[in-house]
Amino acid sequence: MTVEYMRAVNERYRSLGYAPYRWCRAEDAPPWQPLAKPLSAARVGLLSTAGAYALGQVAYHYKDDTSIRRIAADTPDAKLRFSHITENYLADARRDPGCVLPLGALRALAAQGFIGQLADSVLSCMGGVYSQRRVREEVAPALLEAFRAERVDAALLVPMCPVCHQTVCLVARHLEANGIATLCLGSALDILEAGRPPRAVFVDYPLGHTSGKPFDAADQLGIVRAALGVLESATEPGRIVALPNRWANDEAWKQEAGRTRGADTRQARDETPRFQHEADREAAVRSGALRAAQEPVRSGAGREAGGAPS
Repeated sequence: MTVEYMRAVNERYRSLGYAPYRWCRAEDAPPWQPLAKPLSAARVGLLSTAGAYALGQVAYHYKDDTSIRRIAADTPDAKLRFSHITENYLADARRDPGCVLPLGALRALAAQGFIGQLADSVLSCMGGVYSQRRVREEVAPALLEAFRAERVDAALLVPMCPVCHQTVCLVARHLEANGIATLCLGSALDILEAGRPPRAVFVDYPLGHTSGKPFDAADQLGIVRAALGVLESATEPGRIVALPNRWANDEAWKQEAGRTRGADTRQARDETPRFQHEADREAAVRSGALRAAQEPVRSGAGREAGGAPS
């Protein structure tokens, strides 16, 4: 049994008096870009949609924030923060970022020679962007430009919330159509099937743990290694590979995730950056990032915020 997130979200919306959300359902086959070199020689990029930012950068706002952050690949976990409209999925990631931002696993795979190298900077966005138009017109082109600047041969895309999964499907199709091979590592099978990314790996874990269990480096490494392997093994567009990994108390968490009634726990959708800690705001002011980011934070433009506008 897998969780039907699209049905559960729409039923929850109905119970709260909202119109159902119109999910993206791709009608055409996904574009396809073969990996141009062996994985062991490839430069790999990473996108996490969990709203990660580094200490000194500006947090995300929750009104369809389409900005991105570049985070140095050697950033220690102690300097990583998260802000995302679906705060309820972030509890473990804020203790162990490797759940949704698998920097440690990718660094280990580069050291082992499984991948050629990790890009100098990894990319982050707040993937809970409800406007599919803005994902297509702002988020995807900005990420394409950023990945090209990192000179990547392939990109690992790691979503967190239900809408994040839709976002990475749209982003993957755009990247692949423009020459970058992609792999989506997700935990919402129905949304992956509807969005039809070029390649995808499904891990049947609760949302917020897309790249592994908290404080389980072996699990995170195994999942990321298996997912990246599909970059080489997939031979046709649209393939979704299911990993055998299972969560403890599998039935219990799935029943909870599939609930269609309950209070509205989403955060207010406004343009105020939501820092994880007040000290993070002060660090952003000291670094000069907060002032530099005022315009993109207000407008939601698909520009980098976290340093000077790009």
